[in-house]
Amino acid sequence: MQIYPIHPSFTAGASFELAVQPNRRFSIAIYQQQDEDALTSLCGVVVTGKNGVSANLLDGKYVFESTGNSAPMRFDEDWNWPTITLRPNASSLHSGAYVAIAYEVDATGKPADELGRLCAAHRSVFAAQPQSDSMALVIARPRTPQAALAYIIPTATYHAYNSTGGGSFYDDRIHRYRAANRVSLRRPGGGLGARLGEPVDPYDTRSMRQQFAHWDAKFIRWLRKERIACDFYTDLDLHNATTLDLTHYRCMLSVGHHEYWSEEMRAHVAYFVTQGGNVAVFSGNTCYRPIRFIGSEPGQPTEMRKLAENWDVLKEQIDLDPRVSGNESNLIGLTYKHGGGHWGTWSRWRRRWVRCEREAIGFTVKQPEHWVFAGTQLQKDETFGAEDRLVGYEADGLPPDWPDDAFETLAVTDQLTGWEMGGAGAIGIFRPLLRDGRRSAGEVFNVGTTDWARALGDSSAKSHGVVEQITRNVLRKYTGTEETSVFQQTYARHQTADAAGEVALHTDAG
Repeated sequence: MQIYPIHPSFTAGASFELAVQPNRRFSIAIYQQQDEDALTSLCGVVVTGKNGVSANLLDGKYVFESTGNSAPMRFDEDWNWPTITLRPNASSLHSGAYVAIAYEVDATGKPADELGRLCAAHRSVFAAQPQSDSMALVIARPRTPQAALAYIIPTATYHAYNSTGGGSFYDDRIHRYRAANRVSLRRPGGGLGARLGEPVDPYDTRSMRQQFAHWDAKFIRWLRKERIACDFYTDLDLHNATTLDLTHYRCMLSVGHHEYWSEEMRAHVAYFVTQGGNVAVFSGNTCYRPIRFIGSEPGQPTEMRKLAENWDVLKEQIDLDPRVSGNESNLIGLTYKHGGGHWGTWSRWRRRWVRCEREAIGFTVKQPEHWVFAGTQLQKDETFGAEDRLVGYEADGLPPDWPDDAFETLAVTDQLTGWEMGGAGAIGIFRPLLRDGRRSAGEVFNVGTTDWARALGDSSAKSHGVVEQITRNVLRKYTGTEETSVFQQTYARHQTADAAGEVALHTDAG
């Protein structure tokens, strides 16, 4: 059974609207990405509204039935499925990454499959296919800013690769779909349950790329292990400054594969850095392609359009906001244009991706005395991450004409020979140029690789300790936790809220 959120984020403590597949009988469970690899059962739901859905209580749990048109829908239109408005039935809900799961039941409310039985028993589930086909990622924003760190979930990138309904921004060779330049945000697959034309990641086969479980879930688990609290938002919140004012935070966090950005997203982050804010980029191919969110109601887009292959091409076509000058390297220091990508080869005869493995390339240290490397024991010209293929399937490189005071290069890769672009990756710190010729007080730390979160979340990876220490150093520095225990105090409040949710789990009506 498929579902999707009408809006990918909501305010913690409020209700959110969920669209459900027509002509189904089902129940809903709410899960959260917490400390474990799998999702943790949190609570049931309280129904606050319905449209084309009936709701009945059977033995203390809601059983829903949906009506409507079950005809197949296109990737570029609003699917307009029946909706239910729900509030998680927890006494206190804080900002975080939540998952709504719809599982089919019979007339007595008994689950019809294994996923339903796990949900009904409040057992943990893993957010990968085929179970993720019945899941919807829903991000709870804070009521008011609580932490020093704002984590941005890459909703736009998830939908850019999502072929559900017959198309995405890419040629999907697996399902034989041609690339399009317009996709709907009102369809399943925005982070979970997508139809994808991607090759399987040879270094993490449990989940597909372009999905929440592949990158974000790993990073979130690590943050919780480190007792680092953060407030969660989506691309649409970053785009819409009324739901996210970055200046309330010390640091913005970008993880995994944060590729598609609107002009407004770039402008808001650029302003944040000029005002002294910091950005930590543990992502690759970041901000490389420009999009426009489109919708009839302000702040509530229903679709997005790809404007150009990259910002350089777009600048030739239209006048951009003065804060959005040149390509993304003017914002984050690095660019995919000078890095590279390696996906594998599509075999027409086998009708699948082959030769997806990458050569063993890591990062070679250039400034071991820098605070970023404190506690790693790395030496000058020592390479880390090669055995783990830390230089991911997409990596960002340094423009050759950057002045010395713009980007502080901390580590570099070998030439990415045979990769698309064929450049070289880099790790470092960027300080954008201000209008008066000074460098900004705010900084952007950038690892320039999609696979940082994979090594961070894999304790068996040879580079895990180094990757973990670098990440710890950056977030402590940029959030000020070297000076204050606010993060630990905020984390303790969040843990208390989690415990309250677990207690509610035994008394909820869903």
